[in-house]
Amino acid sequence: MLNSANPPNKITIIRLSAIGDVLMLLPAVRLLKKQFPKTQIDWLIDRPIASLLAELTEVNVVAIDKPKSIPAYWQFRQQWKNVHIGQLLSFQTSLVSNLVMALLPAKHKTGFGSPYAREGHQLFSNTAYDLPYHLHQVEIFFALAQKFAGIDDPLEITAADLRLPISQKDTLWASEHLQTSPQWIAINPMASTQEKTWSQQNYIELIKQLQQQYPKQQIVLTGGPSTTEIEFGQQIQQQIPAPCLNLIGKTTLTQLAAILQQASLVISPDTGPLHLANAMATPVIGLYAVTRPEYIGPYLQLDNCINIYEQTAQEVMHKSATELAWQKKISSLTAMQNITVAQVLTKIDALKI
Repeated sequence: MLNSANPPNKITIIRLSAIGDVLMLLPAVRLLKKQFPKTQIDWLIDRPIASLLAELTEVNVVAIDKPKSIPAYWQFRQQWKNVHIGQLLSFQTSLVSNLVMALLPAKHKTGFGSPYAREGHQLFSNTAYDLPYHLHQVEIFFALAQKFAGIDDPLEITAADLRLPISQKDTLWASEHLQTSPQWIAINPMASTQEKTWSQQNYIELIKQLQQQYPKQQIVLTGGPSTTEIEFGQQIQQQIPAPCLNLIGKTTLTQLAAILQQASLVISPDTGPLHLANAMATPVIGLYAVTRPEYIGPYLQLDNCINIYEQTAQEVMHKSATELAWQKKISSLTAMQNITVAQVLTKIDALKI
């Protein structure tokens, strides 16, 4: 059994994506390094988001191209067949990550058991640990790391464990772009799916109210480089009375982190930048209708979330949220619009920014 007295010489971690999950893994990674300070820890991560971890010192970040075809999987196997993996620990249960796990030449592979394994994950593990139900995603990762490291202590996760380090260069870049005002509210309007995205009209009304009620706070829009996100932000920008700074599609991931770090507040649906703001210790208000914030919300800031998951469960599924699977995402294109501007303003007022 692994423990601090019997450390492995190397650990290879699999968590390829996505941004929010990668950030929520940080406490578990830091726990492993604390338990095994002399062990080399490599983290396999999808190349497009590897830059996010550029300043992380606890592990070696290994960017890979996520295989997307049978020839790509064969090429991956050939590339890695003679690499020393050490102990393989997978924190991801998607089909792609499971196949990556299967192809890596580790003598011992550890992953999730019940209730979090899926897509045949346990078939590729020598050891699959069962974990308690109803855990937050941060706690799921942390609990697996504890099992792997032979730690029986209660879960104790702090804001420092969640913190993402960024470079001075990115901090200066953000300062230069935000120099016109000392106070900013960042709004990240789009999520990865329409089901998790609040409407443009709601954002327009919210920004109008913010500009009236908080005149010292300037508004900055943030988001990714997709055409859909850029157009979504432009349409919001065109319909508000006072100007705002629109940085949607204009930042790298680490520049975005620096922008969110310098904001007084971040408002966002359930998406990667929400967790990025949380990792920068910035107050966040999360908008949740189809996913459960107790499972996937901004850890240690769940009280700041507007949570109508129970309402959605009853209206769409005709069940209580307690009757649904813990990780259930409810399919509804309209549920997010049940969150009101007034609810968001009430949360902002309570934060006293």
